[in-house]
Amino acid sequence: MVSYAERPEGIVVSQNLVELVRRHHAVQAPTALEVLKQALEHHGEITDADRRSAAQASGLPDAAVYGVSTFYDDLLQPRGRRHVRVCTGTACFAATADAHVEQLEQALGLELGQRSADGEVSLAETVCLGFCHSSPAVRDGDVIDSGPGLIERVLAGATRPATEPEWSSTLTEPVLTRPGDFSGLARALAELTPQQLLDEVKQANVRGRGGAGFPAGAKWQFAAAADGEQKYIVANGDEGDPGSFIDKYLMERNPALVLEGMALAGYAVGASHGFILTRSEYPLSKPALEQAAAAARAQGWLGEELGGSSFSFDVTVLEGAGSYVVGEETALIACIEGRRGTVSARPPFPAQRGLHGLPTVVNNVETLANVPFIAARGAAAYAQLSPGATPGSKLVCFNERFARPGVYEVSFGVSMRELCEQLAGGLVDGRVIKAVQIGGPLGGILPGSRLDTTFDFEPLAAEGCMVGHGGILAFDDRTDMRAVARHLLRFGAHESCGKCFPCRIGLKRAHEQFSGEAPVDRERFEQLLEALELGSLCAHGSGLPAPMRSLLAHFPDELRLA
Repeated sequence: MVSYAERPEGIVVSQNLVELVRRHHAVQAPTALEVLKQALEHHGEITDADRRSAAQASGLPDAAVYGVSTFYDDLLQPRGRRHVRVCTGTACFAATADAHVEQLEQALGLELGQRSADGEVSLAETVCLGFCHSSPAVRDGDVIDSGPGLIERVLAGATRPATEPEWSSTLTEPVLTRPGDFSGLARALAELTPQQLLDEVKQANVRGRGGAGFPAGAKWQFAAAADGEQKYIVANGDEGDPGSFIDKYLMERNPALVLEGMALAGYAVGASHGFILTRSEYPLSKPALEQAAAAARAQGWLGEELGGSSFSFDVTVLEGAGSYVVGEETALIACIEGRRGTVSARPPFPAQRGLHGLPTVVNNVETLANVPFIAARGAAAYAQLSPGATPGSKLVCFNERFARPGVYEVSFGVSMRELCEQLAGGLVDGRVIKAVQIGGPLGGILPGSRLDTTFDFEPLAAEGCMVGHGGILAFDDRTDMRAVARHLLRFGAHESCGKCFPCRIGLKRAHEQFSGEAPVDRERFEQLLEALELGSLCAHGSGLPAPMRSLLAHFPDELRLA
């Protein structure tokens, strides 16, 4: 039986209640999600008493809070005194074909999602920990370990923090890997009006770095023109794409640059407060941003009257609770408000009606990190950085299969072959690139024979691929591409928010077709893909057909079709 809070009319009532409560206490009042997370940390599971406390603190009905407590992965998996989370992301799959998961289950005597009878140990699934450069990875408490010897260290209780490779830039004048210093904000406040800054961002054609590539300047213009004095900036740090760890590097190694970009967005559209949502899978991101925010306040670059100007802007850092679809902007807003992270129909778009029902700019953290350069140097200097059709630079990351995995800042317009074979050094052990998936699980899969494709939005789109986050994840010549299809469809089915039935049911049915060894009915499978593309509410359902179509086009024999 579906509770009232989970029916469409109940969701609307819950959302309206949140807006009324939070609009007047947007920063101070705890959300239901925050209260539930604290309870989980305290005693390892969510009880009815915890739900009642969360309802009282947040102002939500008990039924709506129950919906929150049963939505997020972090809240669903019971915790022992030692909580072990094993990564099942695509980079870890590419490294071991999930052998590391099976080894842990057998050694601990637990299946994923189980806790031992004595409460000592629990084993949970997580996607992904952002250590794709040294897969496989495990989180033991708050320690993330990865690489060779991992399973032995976990079983011996001797996990240690894994090292991360340094990042670098191929540009003579880096945009994203240079330390943030608020010089762009200083110039904007001293020399540019909000409209002039907005015009510079529009002229620079900063395309979104987290998914569809929508121009940031257009979003800002919509929000600036929206009615109302109170507006918000939301930085999407919920980098859920398995195989990507770009935003992790930005938030943990260059948080000041992200905060500067948020403040510039606030100045351009007339917002005085911003929120940034980090992933719970990245335990170091929230502390790094909070420390950088405190330093910025002390230096006068956050808080009241920034840089001695009349403009005030501050930031609140929040953390999610395990949900891939929360990376979608309307689901992200729902999570920040403490509700279930389900997608909402658009229009209205967040720029007109977003956080707490007010105009909101939602940008990926890398998108925002591009803006300080533009504010300091101008759109023309930004355009000169790239020989490709798209101005500026892009961070890309390579998984453990490459000889030189890590994060690199590159310009658009180079070939995928240059990136994979020259920059990343080809694959380890002399293996051959069978295929690469670009931009996350919703991105198409490019076979090794098509690596001369240009790294840019339109050329990749012509191959059924996408820039997306910029993750470049290689599968070597030993990979079973039917297993890849099964892996991606399992991920898609698990991470569906359940709001629309084409995605909720269609991905489950598609995964079932690949779960056994029987041949897949190609006609039926393609009908499912069409239903997902045309009927899904957001890019999760409509995007997952892209890698499936790539596999159908390039590896039909391995898929074993009927």
